[in-house]
Amino acid sequence: MNELEQLTEVMIKDRKAITSSLNVAQVFHKRHDNVLNRIDKIKEDWNELINDDELSLKVRAVNERELTLKDSPVNQTALSLKMDAVKNRFKDHFKETTYITKDGRQVRSYDLDRFGFTMLVTSFNGKEAMKFKLAYFSRFDEMEQELIKRNTLYDIEKDLRRQLTDCLKEHYQGDNLSDEIRSMTQLLYMVTAGNNASKLKRDRGLDRKASVFAEALTSAERSKYMAKESQLIALYQAGVTDYHELKAKLRDPK
Repeated sequence: MNELEQLTEVMIKDRKAITSSLNVAQVFHKRHDNVLNRIDKIKEDWNELINDDELSLKVRAVNERELTLKDSPVNQTALSLKMDAVKNRFKDHFKETTYITKDGRQVRSYDLDRFGFTMLVTSFNGKEAMKFKLAYFSRFDEMEQELIKRNTLYDIEKDLRRQLTDCLKEHYQGDNLSDEIRSMTQLLYMVTAGNNASKLKRDRGLDRKASVFAEALTSAERSKYMAKESQLIALYQAGVTDYHELKAKLRDPK
């Protein structure tokens, strides 16, 4: 990753690759309030177009031509869903949020996916602006590939999670199985990423209700987590159930 790409903050949030209007303003050397005004204008134009009766008829006509047997109930439903998707698309690509300034003020901002980012920067012209756009697109490519890896590992881990839960149900000798499951999960976060769930979510800017595995861990961390989860299952089945002994063995690189 070159120095310019490092300036462009593209992250995974709510299982999407996004950047922020604040970062766009900083990288393109623009005032954030002007960037927000530009987004507001995009939203205004978008809503006007969606509410334009003539345009709606044109969109409907195009969609109807794409559908075979357009008078069938199935295709009428499909047409309705397509029209609804057009109307809802702004908020899918521009998610309004806030951030806290250094002086403690809460200021509105937007999270933008690739589509929203592209719409915003279309009018940013010049050689330097082109370099910034290319850097962002490179980062979006990188994060979208990372997202594919994360989603794949997320699906695979579900089976491991069931195996761990079944293992604990079978071998746990205490009185509170739910606490033991939570304790083992926290242990896996500790040996994988160095912190418990609460600290990971806080340090990575996630909501308290977010899933750490689904939202916080990178693909590399997920792979490590799953390896440690398999090791934990084997240890527990072998009779190693003491928390501190498990922690020591899971941290042992051998």
